[in-house]
Amino acid sequence: MRTYQHIIDTKAVRQVINAIPEYCVVRELTERDYGIDLMIELFKKTGINKHGHDYYDSTGHVCYLQIKGTDNELAVNKNDTISFNIDKKSLYYVEKFSTPFILTRVCTKKDHETIYFIWLQRYISDVLDIETPDWRTEDEESITIYIPTHNDFENNFEKIEKIAYRIKYIEELSEYSEKYTDLTLDLQTIIHLHEKYQYFDETIKDLKRLSQLTTLLTKNNCCIDQDCIIELIKYLEGVKSGINQPAKMEDYPHNYNLELLRTSNLSTKFIEEMEAENEGVTTY
Repeated sequence: MRTYQHIIDTKAVRQVINAIPEYCVVRELTERDYGIDLMIELFKKTGINKHGHDYYDSTGHVCYLQIKGTDNELAVNKNDTISFNIDKKSLYYVEKFSTPFILTRVCTKKDHETIYFIWLQRYISDVLDIETPDWRTEDEESITIYIPTHNDFENNFEKIEKIAYRIKYIEELSEYSEKYTDLTLDLQTIIHLHEKYQYFDETIKDLKRLSQLTTLLTKNNCCIDQDCIIELIKYLEGVKSGINQPAKMEDYPHNYNLELLRTSNLSTKFIEEMEAENEGVTTY
């Protein structure tokens, strides 16, 4: 039997799909009992073809969507949020994943169509675990969450993109921090040995690997991009040939910011929260 709620759910899914930019790939999932209705794969513009049309490459960033539809107008609370009662089992399931789960609350009523969203894992860590730390052990089977109205899906899709790239960013930052810690020892050794240093090829190879951490090098707040890594590589090639002779770590191009990026894994969440506060929004 196809119920009225089934029809609302179908309308809600279609409404969300229509709100997703066309350069994204949207995949519908059949096993919806697990709470995943859609998966979005994000793409970015990388050029224009010979016909003058934009073309896009995959970023490798994805997120899951849970879609909750209603044909009633969504009431806005005094604190500019939308209330939604969610099954705790859904939250238990969601927090097992590193891939972001985005819950979308969709009004399908004609002339009142709206979509609001919330990043569930971050809401759990930033709100539920702080304000109601015993929510998992309480008797109630559901809990009310509050979706900020500034999380308007159609007008704030860039936030969805930011949420989706976070996992890859953290993964690449971890690799960078580990590798650059070792590279720092190499750079210190080069100061004493200059062109007599025997492992230039290995050091440069490691730097070339770091230059391929594209998410990290396009999304960090430390003013480090791929060109900075390439500049350091060229400087080391100059040391190898006797052109450059560093006397201290500060002589290496972008040394301060490269080191700042290495240690930024200790403050990623703090930086995110500070940026959100400054913009008058939430991380979730």
